[in-house]
Amino acid sequence: MKNMKITRVLVIGSSGVVGHGVSTNLIKNNYFVLGTSNKNTLFSKSKNFKNISNINLNSKYFLKKIQKLINDYRLQAIINCAGLLPYKASKDYKLKMNKVNNKSVMNLLNLSIKNDLFFFINIGGHSIREKLKDKNLSSVQRSYFKSKDIVERNILNKKNKINIASLNILAPYGYILEETSLIPKFINKIKKGQNIDIYSDGNRKQIFTFSEDVGAACRYIFKNKLKGAISFAGPAVITTKNLTRSIISVFAKKKINISFKKDIKDKDGMAVKHYLKEKSKKKILMIKKHSLKESLLKISKYESSIKIKNK
Repeated sequence: MKNMKITRVLVIGSSGVVGHGVSTNLIKNNYFVLGTSNKNTLFSKSKNFKNISNINLNSKYFLKKIQKLINDYRLQAIINCAGLLPYKASKDYKLKMNKVNNKSVMNLLNLSIKNDLFFFINIGGHSIREKLKDKNLSSVQRSYFKSKDIVERNILNKKNKINIASLNILAPYGYILEETSLIPKFINKIKKGQNIDIYSDGNRKQIFTFSEDVGAACRYIFKNKLKGAISFAGPAVITTKNLTRSIISVFAKKKINISFKKDIKDKDGMAVKHYLKEKSKKKILMIKKHSLKESLLKISKYESSIKIKNK
């Protein structure tokens, strides 16, 4: 592989929570980002960003579109942030989920290899194999985790000159407040002046990853020519109780009450336990990250230069 600085990157799924944060971080650091989206159109005053909409990984024509983008914009790397989350239990949705999260990712990787790109980074989830051991998973959750597990195995088994990385993150959140995880749910409720009900004693420990920091991790991978499975997450373990108080301190415009079910003790997440073990063994990608308070303030002020307009 030639020793070349990465400056031109294709971010697949740049209208999603992670892809939007990754794109924001890259353009701030003088990368040219071509960001694809499916259901949303993105706008930016930055000359370093261009959005290509109507890119659907479930379409049989999407590879031809990506090939044209690689040629037209002289792209050097692909970061895949796209994915279908386990929303529906139907058989048809599970098939689409496997196609987008697994088969389409492998097609993107093969296209990257064919075009002699320098990097292919796929955003994955942390401790997927451990999560699959949970007997209480719903069928759609199990299908989702299987698709993510299979694609990571297949990615890492590819022997090629291209640098291939599976960047596995914990509980991402960012500027886009779609209610798919705890932080955006709480932010939206608190912005509306609604009280927060926590159905446990609030002492469950979790780790959250600010989406802009994922972009910083990708830049570190480029700079240091990393490959393989890489674990990455936010800077600190935080209880649900303290997380809620931090969000209230940034977003509340009036008094917000928090209620707890003090007799219910919720166990710490499995992914957190495994992440902390990896951290103690120095198997974690360690770069400077935003504190929770810093990231919440950035979200409250919407410091991203990339705006999203729904169709």
